[in-house]
Amino acid sequence: MTSTSFPVQVLPSMESLPEDSPLRKAYPVDIYTNGGYFPSPNGRVRYWVVGPQSGDKVALIHGISVPSIAYQKVAQHLVDKGFQVLLYDLHGRGYSEAPGRVLESSDYAIQLALLLQYVGWNAAKIVGFSMGGGVAAAFASLFPHLVNGKVVFISSAGLIELPTDENGIRQPTQPRRSDNPDSLAVELRQLQGELLPGFKKILGDDMQYGPIAGLDWAFKKLSGLQTNAGTLQILIIHGTDDDIVPFTEAIKIHRHIPEAKLAKIEGATHYLVVEEEHWLTVAENISGFL
Repeated sequence: MTSTSFPVQVLPSMESLPEDSPLRKAYPVDIYTNGGYFPSPNGRVRYWVVGPQSGDKVALIHGISVPSIAYQKVAQHLVDKGFQVLLYDLHGRGYSEAPGRVLESSDYAIQLALLLQYVGWNAAKIVGFSMGGGVAAAFASLFPHLVNGKVVFISSAGLIELPTDENGIRQPTQPRRSDNPDSLAVELRQLQGELLPGFKKILGDDMQYGPIAGLDWAFKKLSGLQTNAGTLQILIIHGTDDDIVPFTEAIKIHRHIPEAKLAKIEGATHYLVVEEEHWLTVAENISGFL
C-alpha cells in the first residue's frame, strides 16, 4: 500500500495502523509530550520537543531499527537536567513515513536540518545512537552551522566494513542480533517488519547506501571542525561487550578524531541506552559532557 505525498511516493508509517495494534501498544504515539508531524519532502516525520524552552537544545537520533522509544530514559534524564530535547523517528521507522526511493546518508542529514528549521531551532547539540551516530557525523560535517558545539556518538556505526561487489558497491548483510529475544528492541523490530511495508526495504537500503558504513569522509572532517559555537567537541560512548557494533568501531572513530573524549562502559552491550544497569551511566556521561 502506498500513499501519494508531494514530491515522492511514500509508504505508510505506524500512524496508519489502528490504535489497538500491537505495534502501537508497544510504542504509543504519545510516549512523549508535545508531539507533531513535519511535512518533509520524503514523507511525514513524527517528532516531539520536550523539556524547558529555556534549556540548551539537544537533538537525539535513534538507530537503524528501534525508533525514538529507545531514548525514553535518557531523554527524561536530560529533561530533568534542564535540557530541551528533540526526538524524532527516522524515515521508515515508527511514525515517520518511508519514501519509495533510496535514502543515502545525506538524506538523513537533510531530514534533521529541515526538522530543526521547522521547530524553530537555530542549532542544537547532537546525540546519535548506533546508525544515528552515522547520521550525526554526516549532519555535523555537512551542516556545522547547525551544530551547537558538541556531538555525542553512542555505539556508533558509520565506519563498519561491509563486503562490496566488483564495482565497489556495498552489499547489504543481515544485522547481527545478539540481544535478548524477549526485549522490546526485538519486539519492535519484528512488528515493524510485519506491519510496515517500507521497513525491511529501508533497512536493506541503509546497509547498502546509508549511514551504516562508508562515512570515513564525514568522521575525518569532524576533527577541528568549526561549528555554530566554536570548535566541535566530541564524546564517544561505547560498551565493551557490544557485538553488534563492536568496541573496535569506537577506536576507529577515535583515530579519526583523536581529540574526542572516549567513555568506555565496561560490560555494556549495544543497547546500553536501555540496559537497566548501564543507561544511567550513559545518560550522566551525556549530560555532563553537554
